[in-house]
Amino acid sequence: MPDDRFADLGPERKSAADRFAELDASNPEPGPRRPPGPARPAGRYGWVVGVAFVIVVIVAGANSLSNSGHGYRGVPPGKPLPAFAAPLAVGGPDGKDVNIAPTKACKVHGAGVFNVCDVKARQPIAMTFVANASRGCEEQLDRVESVRREFPSIAFVGVVSKRQRPDVERLVRSHGWNFPVVVDHDLALFNLYGVGDCPTTVFARRGGLANRSVRGKIDLVRLRRELTQIR
Repeated sequence: MPDDRFADLGPERKSAADRFAELDASNPEPGPRRPPGPARPAGRYGWVVGVAFVIVVIVAGANSLSNSGHGYRGVPPGKPLPAFAAPLAVGGPDGKDVNIAPTKACKVHGAGVFNVCDVKARQPIAMTFVANASRGCEEQLDRVESVRREFPSIAFVGVVSKRQRPDVERLVRSHGWNFPVVVDHDLALFNLYGVGDCPTTVFARRGGLANRSVRGKIDLVRLRRELTQIR
């Protein structure tokens, strides 16, 4: 018979007190939490910067609302039409940009070139801007064609942007527009004349002073009325 009668019962059992002592040693209970201290007040400099930032945001927002679209309403009444020379869609040179240099544009002449300086000195002008000649915009040029013979003393001009000259020439011929149409493929004239909507029509009296700029579609009744005013 073995000396130790408890050897077959496995390892020696530990008391509950011993097990709790080991647990405390391996996984000690966290100490009591300290209550959070009071929030530190922001410094005076940070407060001033925050208020200044809010003021800047408010002022910037007010300015953006009051000036919304101000630079894209065409030529203001009474202001002279900016000088330019541009290639004509029919018979004009390929790959040429519009000349808008204030001291040079009026000196550019030749076959296939439309120079607004020559025209505004002797005739009133109705200039219709069409962005890309997209559907709906190009219809304004159709309306111009339908009334232009009623106003022989007025020079009608179309401006088509973002397209190359051969494309605009095909468009002119397909619609049967028989007034000068110039090519503004890089939007130089749109920017120069402050055009933001398609279409936009600028009406100017003889001498080149703008009478009115009309954004959007103009029906035949109003078109005739605007043309009568500059005639």
